[in-house]
Formats: sequence, C-alpha cells, structure tokens
Amino acid sequence: MRLASTVVVAFLLALGPAGGARAQVYQGNDTGGIISWSCENEAMAREIAADYCARWNKYPRITSVIRGYGNFIGFHCLWSPYKNPYALPRVGTRSRCRTYPILYK
Repeated sequence: MRLASTVVVAFLLALGPAGGARAQVYQGNDTGGIISWSCENEAMAREIAADYCARWNKYPRITSVIRGYGNFIGFHCLWSPYKNPYALPRVGTRSRCRTYPILYK
C-alpha cells in the first residue's frame, strides 16, 4: 500500500512541470499584453493570447510581431472581435517553425 502511494506521488510530481511548459504572457492586464518572441511562441501566439483574454471574457487580436530573440508579440483583448478592425489591424503570425539543417559542427 505504501509503495503504491509512493509511485502515484512520484508519477504526479513527474507530470507537474509538463503542465507549465507553455509560454506565458510576459506582461499584461485586461486590455492586452505582450508575449516574449520565439519561433514556437509565435506559432502558438493566437492560443496563448486567447487563453489570456478568456479570463475577462474578451477576444484577442495580435497587433504586433517583432521577430528576433529579446523582442515581443503584442496583443489586445477586445469586447468584440469586430471592434475597430482598421484602428487595430490584425497582424499575421507564422503557423509553424522552420527548421534549417546544421551545415557545420
């Protein structure tokens, strides 16, 4: 019995860090925020922003993507997805990361 409970606890501790592996919003509030840029974060930016804006029952709109490490992806949280489509234009993001072969070692 004690062995079984130890195995279950060890299994749950091993799964714990996997739940927080997604990128998080670097800074934000109920009007929007920024996500640190990486190729993987850009591919998942819409989902990350949607998860963040859902806290306030709002819709996300990606408004800026500056590619390069150390830069950010900006988004706004809006009450309606149809509000200000021209004042806050939607910016496209990559849907996947490209991997390039290593030419030298």
